[in-house]
Amino acid sequence: MSDSQDSPALASPPFDHVKADVILRSSDGVDFRVFRLFLSLASPFFETLFDLPQPPEETDTDTEIKDGLPAIPVSEDSKTLDSLLRFCYPCTLAEDPVLEDFREIIDVLDAAKKYSLDAIQQAVRKSLFIPKILETNSLRCFAIACRTRMQDECELAAKYTLREPLIPGWFEEIELITSAELLSLLTYH
Repeated sequence: MSDSQDSPALASPPFDHVKADVILRSSDGVDFRVFRLFLSLASPFFETLFDLPQPPEETDTDTEIKDGLPAIPVSEDSKTLDSLLRFCYPCTLAEDPVLEDFREIIDVLDAAKKYSLDAIQQAVRKSLFIPKILETNSLRCFAIACRTRMQDECELAAKYTLREPLIPGWFEEIELITSAELLSLLTYH
């Protein structure tokens, strides 16, 4: 396939490298030029994906080729994909992202689970479930832990919610937990 007039935007460094060997295209149309090796080392999902035999270009109608590289569409938006890939790349090329927005944390955790990136899940756990954050956002942390099935973190966040009123006020992430999980938390109080 040839490039269209509305070609996707290019991601920021280091995901714009001219020697990259594959392109991941975010759901909002940003191309991330990445190296298969880094992704394969970070995730068994990517390792399997890249090990699959590729059909000849002339018969492959589903995969777009851009600059001689396959452009693989993914369901994550560019912000989530950027954070996820920064965790996959060596620290000499990209520092771990700072995840400050709770929605972004949820999106990155969901993507990390989807792509079998266990190390990313651990890194996010270590940065999110710390006293400084739990003291001011215990309910949000509880909801995220429930959503991502992190049992130890659920219990830790539940302990911090004891400082909150018995009936919590509305918070955006409340939609992430089930009524049974909320009832468990209220019973815990």
